[in-house]
Amino acid sequence: MKKTFLFAALAACLSTPALAKDYIHKWCAPEEPAAPVMVAPAPAPQVERINLAADALFQFNRSSVKDLLPQGRATLDELAARLVSRQAHIDSIALVGHTDRLGSEQYNYNLGLKRAETVKAYLQEKGVQDPISTRSAGETQPVTTDCHGTRATAALKACLQPDRRVVVEITGTTSVAQ
Repeated sequence: MKKTFLFAALAACLSTPALAKDYIHKWCAPEEPAAPVMVAPAPAPQVERINLAADALFQFNRSSVKDLLPQGRATLDELAARLVSRQAHIDSIALVGHTDRLGSEQYNYNLGLKRAETVKAYLQEKGVQDPISTRSAGETQPVTTDCHGTRATAALKACLQPDRRVVVEITGTTSVAQ
């Protein structure tokens, strides 16, 4: 009889019914709780900003592909090659066109948008398949502070040159530029 009881108690330890799962038998060794599985968190997306000088990309006051300067084409070719051959996961690419303050606000807004759209079309033509958005900041975000005058003289154009740019914002999990 003792052997039968011992055998039954041992069987209860090895195969506890589903309904009595939480019941702890005094004669059974306590179950060890399973260690939680630790999963590494996904890397947080990072934003990388690349400033492309519009004067290096386009002829002054121009925005089309035919107005791209040789240096501008080379810069965009290099950027496209990095984006196409990368090992990173890119969530999005945002292109923001900026202008100087010469000209009307509406004209500068449109010029900045056309430049951003031209860069987008050029990158897509070179094989960049990541989502690309475009927008214009026009003349609203200048980086120059000490350029004086309102007439478009050569000196003022040269002083305002840093304001004319296209900013590339790459959002992803790994850096693209080197």
